[in-house]
Amino acid sequence: MEERAGKILIVYARFGDGHYQVSKALEQQFASHPGTRFELHLVDLFAEAHPAMDAIVRCAYAKSMTWFPKTYGWSYKVTNGMKHDRPLGRWLHAFGQSKMAALLRTIKPDAVIHTFPFLATYRAMASSGIAIPTYTVITDYELHTRWIHPLTDGYFVATEEMKAQIAGMGIREDRIHVTGIPIRGQFRGERRSRLEICGEKGLDPDRTYVLVMIGALSDPERLVDSLLTLELSATLLLVAGRNARLCSRLEKRYESRTEVQVIGYTDRIEAYMSVASCIVTKAGAVTLTEAIAMGVPVVVYKPIPGQEQGNAEYWGRRQALRMAKDAASLREAVALAIRSRENPPASPIVPKDASRVIVAEVLCGGGAGQLAKRSSGMPSPSGWPTFDPRLIKSGP
Repeated sequence: MEERAGKILIVYARFGDGHYQVSKALEQQFASHPGTRFELHLVDLFAEAHPAMDAIVRCAYAKSMTWFPKTYGWSYKVTNGMKHDRPLGRWLHAFGQSKMAALLRTIKPDAVIHTFPFLATYRAMASSGIAIPTYTVITDYELHTRWIHPLTDGYFVATEEMKAQIAGMGIREDRIHVTGIPIRGQFRGERRSRLEICGEKGLDPDRTYVLVMIGALSDPERLVDSLLTLELSATLLLVAGRNARLCSRLEKRYESRTEVQVIGYTDRIEAYMSVASCIVTKAGAVTLTEAIAMGVPVVVYKPIPGQEQGNAEYWGRRQALRMAKDAASLREAVALAIRSRENPPASPIVPKDASRVIVAEVLCGGGAGQLAKRSSGMPSPSGWPTFDPRLIKSGP
């Protein structure tokens, strides 16, 4: 039987790496789906539509998360409650509208999936006069109302609590699916042996390793110096990510310390997770889900007010991680985490296989909100019914 071809447009943003990794997890799942051939398009909409502004905003976002967490938490709280048809909501969702309209005309996707709450798709569809099923994957364990738009056909959320919150905002329950947060297949697949991974990465299989996502944490040198005073003998694997300046600085500072190994960017973080006795990280929802799926004990250091605090508290209530607010509590939490790795729980937490469930639901194409978008039934360029622009309120 000939495979049916399909086009999927996934819209993300690089404010943190999690939204992109969720997009890659979905891309991976679509690509492996049997019997259907997909043309996948992953688009950083804000970066493509407003590259100069994107660079400025991303820098400000990173600085505020690291150096002004209370200010970031305040802004998160103030904007939580915004609605799509209020001035702030209309303004935010207008970014990338022209670019999105062009993408819809050129790609002609069968469905659009949002993994970041830039929801210019609806105004782009109104201006283009077409309708395409749209889905939103909420990539946190804490709900912010910026994600919510009444014309979204399906929401994929992490928890039953979040589903109840969204339903309480007037969204029909059959449009809200509790799937968990998508993670890439390498965090779920068959594990390689510790000996093999250590040989590949130049590590000693007899050593205890603490994986520190140092590129995402504030005051990194002080944090590392504190961990080096641990009574337990452990080697610190410091992942600096794409921050080349930090990587160079750490290498120079700890070049004589055999118990410190500095790692730059890696797309195989699961290998380091599998040999680590614990991971020290910020409370990004995707990183937490990946680590918990791998069964590595997690220590969250100084969770930032807002979605990160919510993510940490969600898993903290399930005793899946420890939180540390200062150097002393961090050392204590890491020591406990190392011991817990040696005595794993009888019933480990296994996050849902969200990607598989989401792809199956998208392929069903049964978004309840789709009926609200139909007008005359004339075919659009993508093959979907035309869109009634009166359903979208005009922007500012």
